[in-house]
Amino acid sequence: MTIKLMKEMFEKMVVKKNASLISKYYHPDFLLTTNGEEMNYEKFLKDHEAYYQTPIEYRIEYEEETLLQSGNKVAGRIWITTKRPNEPANKLEVMLIAEYKEEKIYRLWELVYPDWKQLSAFKKVQQR
Repeated sequence: MTIKLMKEMFEKMVVKKNASLISKYYHPDFLLTTNGEEMNYEKFLKDHEAYYQTPIEYRIEYEEETLLQSGNKVAGRIWITTKRPNEPANKLEVMLIAEYKEEKIYRLWELVYPDWKQLSAFKKVQQR
């Protein structure tokens, strides 16, 4: 069930840039650890509301054979391609482990290469 929920979240929230769905897919006590840095629910919500208001586009690809589920956890490898008008696309490799609580993402550990925080599309929003 959690792999299905993860894919649904990417399709309905990320690709469609619908920040109003964050509370549907993420637990209020959510904590993200990405490339060694932590982010709580409030920061995640605020940042994604800002990202989704930009002209950035997202495409998600799954390496299906790496998607594993054990109890309330999902692990795997995906690619997130971001694209802004008049800029080349950026393909990000993401290795992730997601822990679910009450059918929402409660903890998320990810390694992202290249580091998404170094991309200009995300730096501009973070500098607000």
